[in-house]
Amino acid sequence: MNVPVLKAAGKSTGIAIGRIQKLTRGRIPIPEKNIRPDEVADEVERLKQGIRHSLDELNLECEQLEQLEILDPLLILEVHRMLLSDPELTDKTIASIEQNLINAEWALRQQIDRIKTIFATIEDPYLRERSDDIEQVGARIIRHLQGHEPDHERIAGTSDTILIADDFNPVDVVKFWRQGAVGLVAEQGGMNAHNIIVARGIGLPMLVGVSDILSRARDGDIMILDAELGTWTLNPQAQDIRKYELFCDALHIVEQDLQAYASRPSTSEDGHAMALQANLEFVDEISMLQQVGAEGIGLFRSEFMFMNARQLPDPATQARCYERLLQATDGGPVTVRLLDIGGDKPLLFREITGHEYTGANPALGLRGIRLLRQWPKILQQQLNGILLASQSGMIQLLVPMVASSEEIELVREMCEQICRHQGLAFNIRIGTMIEVPAAVMIADELAKVSDFFSIGTNDLIQYTLATDRSDEETDHIYGSGHPAILKMLEYTVRAAKRQGIPVTVCGELAADDNWTETFLNLDIHALSMSTHNILPIRKHLAKLRYQPIL
Repeated sequence: MNVPVLKAAGKSTGIAIGRIQKLTRGRIPIPEKNIRPDEVADEVERLKQGIRHSLDELNLECEQLEQLEILDPLLILEVHRMLLSDPELTDKTIASIEQNLINAEWALRQQIDRIKTIFATIEDPYLRERSDDIEQVGARIIRHLQGHEPDHERIAGTSDTILIADDFNPVDVVKFWRQGAVGLVAEQGGMNAHNIIVARGIGLPMLVGVSDILSRARDGDIMILDAELGTWTLNPQAQDIRKYELFCDALHIVEQDLQAYASRPSTSEDGHAMALQANLEFVDEISMLQQVGAEGIGLFRSEFMFMNARQLPDPATQARCYERLLQATDGGPVTVRLLDIGGDKPLLFREITGHEYTGANPALGLRGIRLLRQWPKILQQQLNGILLASQSGMIQLLVPMVASSEEIELVREMCEQICRHQGLAFNIRIGTMIEVPAAVMIADELAKVSDFFSIGTNDLIQYTLATDRSDEETDHIYGSGHPAILKMLEYTVRAAKRQGIPVTVCGELAADDNWTETFLNLDIHALSMSTHNILPIRKHLAKLRYQPIL
């Protein structure tokens, strides 16, 4: 009898074989009560007290993680803190208690569901999956409202335990990892869920979005959890277990082989160099840079620093963040992309602009440099922070969503003004992010005012093919195989060569070994990718020979 292999919606990395322990927490049942007008004040105070207890609990969890030097979840808990004080959650829940005369749990659950419905309509998958955080914050408050303690403080099992539950918050992931769980499986969540991000960071095999696992599995069942392929097998046959055990041994050998490339230069077989750099979202990812021999940071997505802050970070705070990146790379290079937000990040858009995004298509709306030009104070603060940090090492500034040379000239002029006003040395290089077809078509003009180009292939493909990269209905259309994509790359590189400026690729294609040889032969200066892709690409690069095509 064949045992079915089933697919999950999201995965971390690694493989685990173990026995299941179910944590059937799920949504906490709540009472739905109508209250009298004279009970409203007490009910509102009860809600506020639940929020205060939740904040106290979050602060304690942060202290524990800091002591354990596990830093990635701290950024996520900051998001939870922000949500706990967001008027969209707290004030509207209070208003519902007062207007509808219902108890705090009922009002809170209704507001959580309203917010999650809004998040479900967001196009950006990362932001769409932040609805998990809303659910976790709401569950935390409800637990305190009802006086419940966490119902699974420790796992009861051995070193081969795989835990399955409705959901795991980021702190759960770290806690159960430290207690010895070999893998986690959750019914909720997607590829960009915060708990998956944490699991990847600590190397714990985890699957999310596994439908009906709680009803399918029983305590003690054996599971193969393949977080490399995103699959799982319940009660596999003996030969399947043996096959995976051999596969795990092979993976270990491959990892040891790849580790040998951490200290090698990124060159082709005949010695042609093409630097391999890292894409980072969180400062605390820097611990991986030396492990893989990253040759700098080719893309730091600065918007996540803003999203995880309690308030918009001032120049000094930003400078400290960028200086940490410089220290981790021994002085650089570090490429900081200016704040790249629009309607796809509604909470941050509202924080910066003071109003809700109303455009029908965030991908084509007010975002990137377009938004920063309309709110120059935010742009000036970020440039100030970058320029302060640039006094300590090589920082490159990357301008997103560029469609005209005027936008680059504006940023350069503002940088020069800040340096003159504060007596700073002008030590930065200003680059254009090539992600809009219009930028490709005027690449000659842009090259004259830019110090480098960085090609964002994800958006360049999306805009060139007029295909939303997150739309499952057109997934078969979105792709790099269309001949227009290579022509776009060649046109951009030719323009850069005429002005003698380097070109970097920082989109998903940078980590696609089917494109490595093309990039090498196009004379791309550097590829920037997730840290876990650097060693495989460096090994592949070492087998290639340089044959220029332009």
